[in-house]
Amino acid sequence: MFDQFKNLGQLAGMLRNAGQIREQFQQAQEHLKTVRASAETGGGAVKATVTGAMRLHSLEIDPAMFAALVDSASEADRQMAEDLIVGAVNAAMEKAQRIAAEEMSRRAREMGLPIDPGGDLSGLLGE
Repeated sequence: MFDQFKNLGQLAGMLRNAGQIREQFQQAQEHLKTVRASAETGGGAVKATVTGAMRLHSLEIDPAMFAALVDSASEADRQMAEDLIVGAVNAAMEKAQRIAAEEMSRRAREMGLPIDPGGDLSGLLGE
């Protein structure tokens, strides 16, 4: 029974600090715009880099490797190239999501917020 009162006290403390908490998470979101996560597919033929805000920053395709892999007249080659690109972008996005979740969890812990370390913080990322 007394544990419920303890939780109410924590909630009241969080509400008093709501402005500070909002500001900290906004700062974290701004910071995540500068974070970069990269991934490669096809032995380095395709490299994608995304930001911690889940935006594609760059896409690099090795011209020599790409030319050796892809015959522009071949549907199968074109499909393989598209699959490599999609794979690189998705892998980079997954890395960026992990980085963003870790950053938000770290900020929450610093502010003493009771957030599960493995919890989903995607709502805090502005998505």
